[in-house]
Amino acid sequence: MGVQHYWVLLLLVDCHERITGAVSGISPYIKHWEGLSYDREDLHRKHLRARRASHPHEHTLQLDLTAFHRTFRLHLKRNAAAFSKNVMVISENGSTLADLSHIYSGTLKGEHGSCHGSLLQGQFEGTIHTDNGTYHIEPIDRYTSGPTDHHSIIYHEDDMVLPSKRTGHDGFCGAEHLNLLAQSLRPAEAAPASRSRRTVDESKISCLLHVHADHLYYNKFKSVKAVVAQVASYIRAVNDIFDKVDFAGMKLLNFKVKSIRVMTEEDKNDPLNPLYIGPEKLLSLYSENNWGNFCLSYLLTNRDYSGVLGLAWEGKAGNWGGICSKQTALRNGRDSTLNTGVVTIQNYGQYLPPRHVQLTLAHELGHSLGSPHDEGSNCGNLGSSGGKGRYLMFPQATDEVRENNDKLSSCSIEHISKVLELKKDDCFVVSDEPICGNQIVEEDEECDIGHNDADLCCFSAKQPVDVQCRLKPGKTCSPSQGLCCGQDCGFKPAGQTCDEETDCQREGMCSGFSPLCPEPGAKDNLTVCSQGTRVCLNGVCAESVCVKHRLQQCDCPGDAIKEKCHMCCQQPDKPETCASTTSSVLSRHFQRTALPLVGGAPCSGNRGYCDKFQVCRLLDADGPIARLKNSFLNLDDFDDIAEWMKAHWWAILLAILVLSGVMACTVCLCGHRLDTSDLE
Repeated sequence: MGVQHYWVLLLLVDCHERITGAVSGISPYIKHWEGLSYDREDLHRKHLRARRASHPHEHTLQLDLTAFHRTFRLHLKRNAAAFSKNVMVISENGSTLADLSHIYSGTLKGEHGSCHGSLLQGQFEGTIHTDNGTYHIEPIDRYTSGPTDHHSIIYHEDDMVLPSKRTGHDGFCGAEHLNLLAQSLRPAEAAPASRSRRTVDESKISCLLHVHADHLYYNKFKSVKAVVAQVASYIRAVNDIFDKVDFAGMKLLNFKVKSIRVMTEEDKNDPLNPLYIGPEKLLSLYSENNWGNFCLSYLLTNRDYSGVLGLAWEGKAGNWGGICSKQTALRNGRDSTLNTGVVTIQNYGQYLPPRHVQLTLAHELGHSLGSPHDEGSNCGNLGSSGGKGRYLMFPQATDEVRENNDKLSSCSIEHISKVLELKKDDCFVVSDEPICGNQIVEEDEECDIGHNDADLCCFSAKQPVDVQCRLKPGKTCSPSQGLCCGQDCGFKPAGQTCDEETDCQREGMCSGFSPLCPEPGAKDNLTVCSQGTRVCLNGVCAESVCVKHRLQQCDCPGDAIKEKCHMCCQQPDKPETCASTTSSVLSRHFQRTALPLVGGAPCSGNRGYCDKFQVCRLLDADGPIARLKNSFLNLDDFDDIAEWMKAHWWAILLAILVLSGVMACTVCLCGHRLDTSDLE
């Protein structure tokens, strides 16, 4: 009986491992995973229908996944926010517009959550954010070529292990050695540029990237579309880190891919081709191309650098590293562009899960933006206490993914802010996408309440990308959508005033079924407005009151300054009939009532303006400074200062003599003889 129980126990353990993957074995970086075996053909058909839809960007694709004792109900829509418009893919066959139809993002039905990823051949790869943490989904063939009962794996981020520490000061990033190399390459006369502070353009928030995937990277993913999907996941994750940070008033900064070069074949003539090139040498060779048309340029590869996962030139003023650097001559005689970086997807012979690559890229982009490593007392609390882990720019990884791993320390933010202030406007561009967090509800946004996490109706810009600027579950509307949404996240009742009555428009009233305040109706044309001096036309106070009586407004005759600011009318094209509304000629229209023009109205043939006392103030072309100058110097009679000095030489001489006398008297009265005996 005991033997039977023993074999039953073994059978149960074996089944449990096959179903859940409890004993991982596929990667040293994933402690626990579960398998997914949904119908790929059905999902592929849904994707093709979405591509053929008349409005493919609005078409929703549903995918249900069962794992970890629950069901994830994904609602996906196409989303190419990681790329700039007209992004190009460059290969050996030439340049083409990138096909981004397989890039998706969305929400989770019935819960606060989001997702993003890609669909290739009916297989979803991506990330799911839930209240219970973050899950990652990948094809299982990335880790094993053997037969399996499922085509994909799903694992929780808490079950991930970060790459082990490399011996040495730099950890997984060789930045310190690279900084020494940069100093040695800089010409002696080329000190880092020092530029004064300047006003930054708040609309320039996007750093456009060129991404170069070498043949080793391509061989891992086996298609251009798969490479594009990986790049999309990297940029999406990176933006989720940086666009939430306030860099000394510079907010919502993001990265977008402008072009991707994919080396689908090995080119033995390419200097980057040899497999055994060290990371510093590879970055130096890559930097010898002219990348000055981009904010940054990054090389993706699949090489084993024994613990070094990435390298990037640190952001400096001028062209000596990081964002916006242009091609410049180095001490070794070569021209290089130091706005570059390198990231590899391999570590000690093991493939790195996308989440690790995302954190590595974010770390290197932090260097490109101007942040050194977090170390030393000047960086304050580095997140080593409280179990939250090290911050993003710490040089060495901890064993597990922790809360602070994708956050910037205050020290990093300070360094980056200084470089952004100096260089950002040289190459950052105005974003071509809706900006969640600017408190303006734009295309593809349901609401926008900025960074206020306490709002009851709308997810703020601090939330994950796929739920930010979306209504919270169960909420009908957000006050950010319009004046007809109440603080209880519901529509205001029909008939409630939402827009006050004006001279030319009636009051606006809520409909009861929309957050928007309806466009108020226009009052009748020729309704008097602007204190009786104008009339309404199509809801706008636009025409002179003279038009109501089929007359034209004119400049009042006479020389009285005050009368120039009265309303005067004339018969059409008959200036000799111009008269004030107080005159007997127009009494049947205005009953001799004076109609003063509003303050700021032009008068006296546009040569002056009416002040608040209805007095016509003539404009002085010279202005008060010119009047003051002429009062003291009488320069109207002279063309320049030289002429004035010639004519008033005696005044200059007298001023010099008086000044000399004052100085001499001061010396005589205040000076004293120095006793040399005191010195002895």
